[in-house]
Amino acid sequence: MTTPPATGTLRSRRIARSRQRLLEVALPAFAERGYDAVTVDWLCEQAEVSKRSFFRYFEGKEDLALTPLNDVWRTLIDDLDAVLARSGPLLEVVGDALVEVVDRMPAGWERLAVLSARLSGTNPAIDAAGMVVCERFTQRVVDAIAARLATVPGADVSARVVCAVAVASHRAAVDTWQSAPDAEVLATRAELCALLRESFAAAPAALEARLP
Repeated sequence: MTTPPATGTLRSRRIARSRQRLLEVALPAFAERGYDAVTVDWLCEQAEVSKRSFFRYFEGKEDLALTPLNDVWRTLIDDLDAVLARSGPLLEVVGDALVEVVDRMPAGWERLAVLSARLSGTNPAIDAAGMVVCERFTQRVVDAIAARLATVPGADVSARVVCAVAVASHRAAVDTWQSAPDAEVLATRAELCALLRESFAAAPAALEARLP
C-alpha cells in the first residue's frame, strides 16, 4: 500500500518507506520498460529492498501494480464501522466516504494511481488480478452493509446493488481521470474527487433510464 503519514513505531515507518520505494521504482518502470520486462529481482535491486521483504509487502507484481487504487478500498474497509454509522441514502454515504478517502491519500499518490489505472487497462493479467481483489473487497463491504441493515427486508440485495454501483462509479471516475493528457504529471486528487462526486450523483438517474 502507499506510504501513510510518518506515524507509529520506527519499524513501521521503515517498512512504509521501503514499500513506498518499491512503488516509486516499479510503476514508472512498468510504464517505461513494459510490465513483463521488469522482474522482482530488478525491482528489489533498484529499490535496495530484499526479495524477502518484497514478498512481505506484496503478494507479487500484480499486487504491487494494483496497490495505489486498492489502498482506497482498503482504507474504506478500515473505516466501515464509522462510515456505516452515518445516516442518509446508502449510496450517497458510500460515495462521500470514497471521496474522503481519496482526499486523505498520501502525497504523491496521484501519479502512482494514474500509472496503476493505466496498467490495469492494458495488461490482462493485472486486470484479472484486479477483478479478484475487487470481488474480495466488495464482499467485505456487502457483508458489513448487510449486517448494518439486518432488520431491513432485502438487505443483502440492497447491499450488493449499492456496492456494484459504487464500484462502477469509482471505475468510471478513475477511467476519465487517468485518460486526460499528461495525467501522470498533471492529475490532481481534487479532480478525481470532483469526478467521483459527479459519477455517484449520476448513478440514480442512470438506474432510472428507460429504453425508448
